[in-house]
Amino acid sequence: MTASRARRASGLAGLVLLACAALLAVASPAVAAQPVGKLRLGHLSPSTHAVDAEIVGPEGPSSTSRRVASATYGTVTGYLDLAPGRYAIVMRPAGSDPSLPAPLSAGLDVGAGSAQSLFFFDSGPGGQPRGELVADDLAAPPAGEGKVRLVQAAGGTAPLQALAVDGPRLGTDLGYGTVTGYAPVGARTWDVRLSAGAVTAAAPLAVTAGSVTTVVVTRNAAGALAVTPLTDVAGRPAAGATGPAGAASTPAGAAAPPRQVPQGGVPAGAGGTAPGGSALPLVLALAGAPLLVLGLTAARSRRRGA
Repeated sequence: MTASRARRASGLAGLVLLACAALLAVASPAVAAQPVGKLRLGHLSPSTHAVDAEIVGPEGPSSTSRRVASATYGTVTGYLDLAPGRYAIVMRPAGSDPSLPAPLSAGLDVGAGSAQSLFFFDSGPGGQPRGELVADDLAAPPAGEGKVRLVQAAGGTAPLQALAVDGPRLGTDLGYGTVTGYAPVGARTWDVRLSAGAVTAAAPLAVTAGSVTTVVVTRNAAGALAVTPLTDVAGRPAAGATGPAGAASTPAGAAAPPRQVPQGGVPAGAGGTAPGGSALPLVLALAGAPLLVLGLTAARSRRRGA
């Protein structure tokens, strides 16, 4: 091959590499933006000791595993971002040999854009642990308000009453294992009063505009009610957050009956990370640029010699 032909070939190769880089640069954000589903797990079974849990999926060659060790009663994980597909949740007593058969493995589907919570209560036959899969509504509340729901996980108590002082009833006659619907609540810090028979408790609840909050009620080692607010969606501080604010007066209704998964031990969840962007477009661009320059130089030389 002559020097002139070699330079023309180099220029063509440079154009091809730069074109590939441009296509990959456009395609990469689209791949990164693929929707995921959200899942969190809650150990809300007072009768179950600490457990190790493993989430495996989605089904197929890209299946991965995430594990959490020694989750105890009252543990509710943050949301785990999962690719859409079917997953298996495997649960064992804490410290068990992971190579041995698990007492329970449950399957569930994660849809693109979905948000779900899998809570384990002592609500199966004979008070055995059972998983309740509920859909979470992370959509924005009305302007100037937040959304609040209750999870009644305080076993061994009378039905729970929950009232925001000078505001709405958050829950009425809630039996153990109940997950309420979401109630719109004015943005401010509320004084929440809880009672279950003779057992009472009070706790502040900060609600910010645009927030979504799940309040989990459990019992501590002394038998007293314990309140744990979980931030499902963070809002923004509202002006005069501790002052009077409007609130809806409609009680939070019970959610639709949750789907059940196989009975057995209680899991707790894990966290994950999203993949970063690819450096391949930049590599191709850096490789193609010198070749393109060489080809253009050859073309100019031919024109001057003509």
